[in-house]
Amino acid sequence: MNLQDLLQNLPKLHTDETGQPISWGLTDEVLYFIDNHVSDASRTLETGAGISTIIFGLKGAKHTCIVPRKDEVERIKNYCEQHNISTQNISFKIDISESVLPCLEINDLDLVLIDGRHGFPTPFIDWYYASPNLKVGGILIVDDTQIWTGGVLKEFLLLEPEWQLEEEFSDKTAVFKKLKEGSHWKEWNKQPFVLLKST
Repeated sequence: MNLQDLLQNLPKLHTDETGQPISWGLTDEVLYFIDNHVSDASRTLETGAGISTIIFGLKGAKHTCIVPRKDEVERIKNYCEQHNISTQNISFKIDISESVLPCLEINDLDLVLIDGRHGFPTPFIDWYYASPNLKVGGILIVDDTQIWTGGVLKEFLLLEPEWQLEEEFSDKTAVFKKLKEGSHWKEWNKQPFVLLKST
């Protein structure tokens, strides 16, 4: 199976508010971006789970998936088993990212996808704890930037010289490249976005 096959046979990995199966996730363009930037040599991490998780499995990346819902993990595993997709290299952490990330020991990540819970302050916590483990030159994907929390994170990173916007998809997903270390170590008056919003 490849990504095109997957998109033609999308599983319903989530449930809506009434408990009905549904398929939420990244746009096709973002999924193709991941497919084109990940290989079996990649070390990757995502907060949240879904079609993206299956792609990381398809590519054979050494992947960490942090998601609080065990039922979603089971649906992903079942789909992968039915379609001969190995999940051997996927490490599922079933908990909220705020609990997992501060204790997670993983370095030299090639790609980080922030697409977990979107309530305040989760996306900021996900970035704060995950991005230091992203190697310089690595890719950070922030999804759902149309939501206030994701939008603020995007606007913050746009003004940080340590980060460079690489792509934007459908006005809801921003892809950044990490240019150097340093965003975490600054005081507020050295962070352009915070300074701008404080004057």
